[in-house]
Amino acid sequence: MIMTLLKFIFFLIVLLGAFSIPIFFTPLGEVPLTTILSVGDVKPTNFQTLKFNPNPNQYLICPENTCIEEKHDESPVFNVPVDRLQSTWKAMLAEQPNIEILRTSADSNSQDLVQRTRLVRYPDIVSVEFSKISETQSTLSVYSRSIYGRSDFGANKTRIDAWISRLKVLASR
Repeated sequence: MIMTLLKFIFFLIVLLGAFSIPIFFTPLGEVPLTTILSVGDVKPTNFQTLKFNPNPNQYLICPENTCIEEKHDESPVFNVPVDRLQSTWKAMLAEQPNIEILRTSADSNSQDLVQRTRLVRYPDIVSVEFSKISETQSTLSVYSRSIYGRSDFGANKTRIDAWISRLKVLASR
């Protein structure tokens, strides 16, 4: 009797798992997962007054003397006008998966967006602010942070490094 009950419970668990996979880990599951793992209210980022949260799952790059918080790396200088860097950023974002633009400033000088992980759809917030250096040079500040968890296994750093590398390629064309 107990063996039959255990087999039945095991069967139910397997059956539930079989139905859960298409619901949560396929495009069908994007709606429930994005609902469960909500982003919440994202306020515009002010890089001059930005303070890190206590979790290490964040990464910041900015030009010299721009951020009050200790940056992880310095932003590169791009040999393009700021409006071209902004359009290059937009083109680079179009190549990225699972991006949702939350806010773009009226002058297109700053932006907040969410990128979700492929399977579980964990959201990470990325904020960017473009800076004019001269008529032919510009740079940007980028702050990437995870909403959930304590460690991101270097995902925010990897994201920014990859995006900056891609921006350099696109801006040099």
